[in-house]
Amino acid sequence: MNKEPTQNDLNDPLVSILIYNYDRQYLRQCMDSIFHQDILVNFEVILVDDGSIDGSWETALEYSNKYPGIMSIKRNRKGYGPETNLYQCRGMAKGRYCVHLTSDQAFIPEYIKSCIQDMKSDPYVKYSYVCRLEESLESAHSITNKPLVSILCYNYNYGRYLRQCFESVVNQTYQNIQIVFSDNASTDESWDIANEYASKYPGIITIIRNRKNFGSDVNYKNCWLDVSGKYYIQLCSDDALMPDFVRKCVDALETLPNAGYAMVHRTIIDENDKRTEEPPFYNQSCVIPGREQAAVYMLAAVNPCISQVMYRIDSIYGKSATGGLAARWYGNRILDFNLCCEFDMVYLKEPLLMHRLHSQNDSFRASENLLEVIGPYILLQQFADTASNYNLTKVVNRLPKAIEKLSNLCLRYCVRSLCSNNEEAAQRYFHLAIAALPTITADLTFKSLEKYWVSDAAERRNLIESFSKTDNLTARSVSYDPPPGSMLIV
Repeated sequence: MNKEPTQNDLNDPLVSILIYNYDRQYLRQCMDSIFHQDILVNFEVILVDDGSIDGSWETALEYSNKYPGIMSIKRNRKGYGPETNLYQCRGMAKGRYCVHLTSDQAFIPEYIKSCIQDMKSDPYVKYSYVCRLEESLESAHSITNKPLVSILCYNYNYGRYLRQCFESVVNQTYQNIQIVFSDNASTDESWDIANEYASKYPGIITIIRNRKNFGSDVNYKNCWLDVSGKYYIQLCSDDALMPDFVRKCVDALETLPNAGYAMVHRTIIDENDKRTEEPPFYNQSCVIPGREQAAVYMLAAVNPCISQVMYRIDSIYGKSATGGLAARWYGNRILDFNLCCEFDMVYLKEPLLMHRLHSQNDSFRASENLLEVIGPYILLQQFADTASNYNLTKVVNRLPKAIEKLSNLCLRYCVRSLCSNNEEAAQRYFHLAIAALPTITADLTFKSLEKYWVSDAAERRNLIESFSKTDNLTARSVSYDPPPGSMLIV
């Protein structure tokens, strides 16, 4: 571009320039005509590459690197054709107006600006390749009924874990998979690693890169532009699958058509790959009646990591929660509960996921800002309300007991915080326990914690040591019997 944007330019609506199915021999000329003009200034470029092998993708990467913050790019794992590519472009676009560029179609900024001015003044004016974004084409993108598994992996600056994540997927014993990877403008080596694996596995991996960090919701939405599977997994890019994860989940779901999802047990790893084993939540692999599992969700989250679950795609529609903090931290818990109101759940006690816990992931931030308790308190009210619509009396009647258990959870987080030398967080959880359930003051753990605040340093160390040795206090140390009506899986 030849000039800096003026205030008038910045007040103009953003224009999304959509490039899809473009001939390589004209692509560089097209890019130069976009970036070497000063008529349209407030624009973004969305480019979808149809798994090309003619050098188009390399050209797209070159311009994306040359003009950071302006281009969002996506490379399909195979060719889908212009109609699907246009649908994907529009799904990534952020502008009010968009320009369609395909084949060798020229970019003519004077004409585009004139069209936009006409559309701004007259809501009924329409043009062929310049349009309002909401005037979307019907999607030709359909979900197949084949047992393809779509693995959605969204990432921001987790390059140090990304190779292990990719390797765990491409080395699955179940081969019919696709990976859809979206990067939120990472500043580390993430994008280079994604390109490396996309080149190595061109028929398996789709990669997308946002021009800016638009947040986790947009990253997640990007992944859905290319989902084709009967089942899907939301794989955190700092986690890794064990080799049989996909196969064992698919085998279970294929034989149990009324199950909405399958959940596996996990092994915990830290930033240095040190493993920590914990007991599975249930003491056997089983099929659990959905309504019974919904009652369990009133008392326990069951799975602390979204990567532990494989969903049946045709069961999730209308049951997801997106947008805002609630969806970021608890969207999958809401989805799981809603599914259980209509579908059964498969639980596999084998640790088929390596779930990474480190200081940069969301679970640590949630525990520090009390969301680990405040969020579930709100969820309990929502779950009870949803359950009443399904006449799930057992679920609704568990609300008082659930709040009591949540108060006890506050004490557990208080102890964890003390064991981590975070007295400020511990004190907040201590007082939150009383706010949730005033009668918690009669609890023995509460009395010990109450004593902690008035003790000297030596006595505090003794109390912390005692807390750390108490079963099921700092961490769950037992497995539970499955709910009534569950069927054993051998």
